[in-house]
Amino acid sequence: MASLSLDQSIDQSLNPSPGLSPDSSSDPLTGTGTIADTNASSASSSASSGTDVEAGNGGSVETRVGTDTDIGLRPPAGNAHRSPQPIPSAASSERASNTTPIPGLLITNPPYGERIGAEDLAGLYQSLGALLRIQFGGWRAAVLTGNPELGKRMGLRAHRFHTLYNGPIECRLLHFEVRPEAHVSDRPRPLPPAERGPGAEMLANRLRKNQKALRKWLQREGIGCYRLYDADLPEYALAVDVYQSANPATPERRFVQVQEYAAPPDIDPKAARRRLREGIGVIAEVLEVPEHDLFFKVRQPQRGKAQYERLAQTGHFHKVAEDELTLLVNFEDYLDTGLFLDHRETRRLIGHLAADRNMLNLFGYTGVASCHAARGGARSTTTVDLSKTYLDWARRNLALNGFTGHDHQLIQANCLEWLEQARAYRGHFGLIFLDPPTFSTSKRMDGTFDVERDQVRLIRAAVALLAADGELIFSTNKRRFKLDEEALSDLDIEDISAQTIPKDFARHPHIHRCWRIRRGS
Repeated sequence: MASLSLDQSIDQSLNPSPGLSPDSSSDPLTGTGTIADTNASSASSSASSGTDVEAGNGGSVETRVGTDTDIGLRPPAGNAHRSPQPIPSAASSERASNTTPIPGLLITNPPYGERIGAEDLAGLYQSLGALLRIQFGGWRAAVLTGNPELGKRMGLRAHRFHTLYNGPIECRLLHFEVRPEAHVSDRPRPLPPAERGPGAEMLANRLRKNQKALRKWLQREGIGCYRLYDADLPEYALAVDVYQSANPATPERRFVQVQEYAAPPDIDPKAARRRLREGIGVIAEVLEVPEHDLFFKVRQPQRGKAQYERLAQTGHFHKVAEDELTLLVNFEDYLDTGLFLDHRETRRLIGHLAADRNMLNLFGYTGVASCHAARGGARSTTTVDLSKTYLDWARRNLALNGFTGHDHQLIQANCLEWLEQARAYRGHFGLIFLDPPTFSTSKRMDGTFDVERDQVRLIRAAVALLAADGELIFSTNKRRFKLDEEALSDLDIEDISAQTIPKDFARHPHIHRCWRIRRGS
């Protein structure tokens, strides 16, 4: 491909010239269009306020500018009825592509590991590509990257590219037409056995060893959903979770979710991709799982509501079981499945403590803790969450197990605000489960929530709703979280973290922290 300046390349994206390159297949951008221009440090960078109108190609072009610190890219006002859902990822279906009535051009220069944002780049590019597919159907996109291997994670086929130089760094300007025919799967293809290295057999042996070590415990405890492997071998930085189907029609069916931990920036992306392909092939063979029941995601540290956000729009739910409860999980539409496996013992504790008590589930997610409380004999359950999507999911989980009616309330609200306004519930709850996100922001809430910063305010607001003999189970998955026991010194606090870490998560005992809190005597 020809080398040219960035300004020339952007100009060609706005007004493509058929003679620019021999493989150019684009049509001119005619009439009035829209440019969303963001120098994104993450796939969740956003358009800032203000627009400029420039002449171009026989019409005006509305220019939207975003910065590294913005939150989420949105199409311009003319497309407000299609404002994006949360940042998506790879597995979107063709019907998820929304064609906007006024297509435009999105230009971005995401980090590629040379200066800033070197961490979690595979997940970043995966999310960027899915954002384009789901929210910017019909648009053009130009992505400048110094790491073409990362560009392959976007799940879109570039119809052309230009070689550019960002100072001394050789880059590619990838041109995309965001249409269904350009969608490609970013799911890694299993590497055939003949092409695998010696590490593949080590991984296979470790999977078999873990299966054998867990087998009797799983049978004794009646556990069908568990973690089998968690980056045991540093060369294969994967988490492997197994979910046994609870559908009576397919009792032998198993689903496997494979999550790749984002590789450090000093790891060659090609080598990492090859090991990932080896891993996918070995996992499918050892666990004897067909391709359609093996799901892949990139696991990266999440801020805000990212871990709960939509990745695709398949609507495929599957029934699994936990302690005689039937629950719904989804392997494709969200980063997490709807069932946090590391909190299995915490939910069992909640079921044990709930008998003849009113139970409150704050930041209730899919309501699984509420189901355990109801099964344990709770008088009532109240599930509070800001997301209507997850409250609907919680309602389905409760109903699937026969828990319906006025005794099982679901409330859509900002949990901290609701707590501080819930005077009518003071002294009402005998058991409260409080498992907040590490950090959260939403258009439905003022400001932000930070669990470290807001812990005292949050815990005191929850304790105010406890009955005299009530108990609060407080948990967080924030690494290096320090409970402010001095500010809460009047409360009876017991650290129960160790007893809530299941055997299948023993390699990572700090995956969450958990405390049992009562009113002081």
